[in-house]
Amino acid sequence: MASGEELDQDGSPNNLKSIPNSIKVRSLSTKKTISWDLPPSKSHAIRTLLLASQSQNTTEITGIKNSGHDVNSMKNCLIELGVKMEKIDLNGKKSPLGKELIGEEIYSIIVHGVGIHGFKKPEGKLDVGNSGTTLRLISILCARFDFEVIIDGDLSIRKRDTKSLWDSMTNTGVKVSFLQEDFRLPVIINGPWFNEVNIRTLTLDVSKSSQPLSAWILSSAALEHQLVIEFEGSPVSNRHWRLSLDMCNSSGAEITFDENRLEINPWNLDLKPKIEIPKDASMASFAMLAASCLDASVDMSGWPKKEDCIGHEILFDISESIGIKWDGNNLTKSHDGVSIEVDITNCNDIITPLSLMLGFASGGRITGALHTSFKESNRLKSTKRLFEFFGMKCELLDDCLFIPGNQEPMIPDRLVETFGDHRIFMSAYILACSVGANIDGNGLQKIADEKFIERFSKQN
Repeated sequence: MASGEELDQDGSPNNLKSIPNSIKVRSLSTKKTISWDLPPSKSHAIRTLLLASQSQNTTEITGIKNSGHDVNSMKNCLIELGVKMEKIDLNGKKSPLGKELIGEEIYSIIVHGVGIHGFKKPEGKLDVGNSGTTLRLISILCARFDFEVIIDGDLSIRKRDTKSLWDSMTNTGVKVSFLQEDFRLPVIINGPWFNEVNIRTLTLDVSKSSQPLSAWILSSAALEHQLVIEFEGSPVSNRHWRLSLDMCNSSGAEITFDENRLEINPWNLDLKPKIEIPKDASMASFAMLAASCLDASVDMSGWPKKEDCIGHEILFDISESIGIKWDGNNLTKSHDGVSIEVDITNCNDIITPLSLMLGFASGGRITGALHTSFKESNRLKSTKRLFEFFGMKCELLDDCLFIPGNQEPMIPDRLVETFGDHRIFMSAYILACSVGANIDGNGLQKIADEKFIERFSKQN
């Protein structure tokens, strides 16, 4: 099976040209068991790194190996800001941690916190890569500084409109300058916040993303007075900003939430000396898709506790309805399931693999999906396009998708585009393992799951 290099394709058109960053995938010839160890939760890892950097003490973070490029982006930004880190390998040897990926040989990393006032002016720009979470969280952190910081990222992240984030910063007196296009990267941030502004209440648009809210929560240990954040619009990804809230409240904060209003009082960060990162429950959607699409047995390890699933426990709850038998660690295709409606307001990352699973089962409707338009790609439209590439049907209706059931993928007659979106690429790759395809975006999977392609080449 393909493992990053181009391979001959079984049963697919032979007139496709070799294209940079594309990969030819052939259909699996056998239906053996696929071993699937879930990667670390980047939501937990990125937040933990940010909090640990602000601590006065050292924090050991375990369960973080093979974290992917998004977590690495946060690590690298913090290193640029003067935070020292070390790595401990599987033999217990300690050594400095630099810009290298947090690979499989690493048992844990140690973050030497600089406190809330110990960050240093970076020599160059901060590169957030493809990570929207890192962008938003590091930006609010930089809003506290009395020195200039330039933030940039890859071409995909430059396309994202983060106006609500920048507006919240300028409302506190921070100067934000855009170098190319308004409200988009690259950007220059000149703090500090609240220096000449006596504002005590912020209004934050939470209808497109919860990440700006998380950013304010996770940097709030540096506040010198009470700050009230009032919500504008209906909040999305509620479990993610509540994760940020819980992490801070368990580390010394007393942040209260009442209806659509947060009250943050000054607090002292007291982080645990050792923190374990749970596995990423959202990535189970791809293990389930492999079982559904490839009719293969998937041995999935690492499913986290319910409280660590941050909304993605819905995958387990609906597994039988979408034709997946979930028996301990084993996932298999069982039957066609039933037509269901799934609200993904709090678990938007699963929209593409979930849509495909509905298509292979008895169909259904996905609602609460409008905010998926503001990801790496417009995932409502890119999911529909992915269906079309493989000869399948998916109907886009305002903020929801309607998916007919009992569908089967067909061999694409052209290059399958993945729109710079790692979750679209990963979904396309699994479909290609069924019928063969030529897919663009090779390497995108490493944003969240370093071992994604390798699993298909190491069937038991």
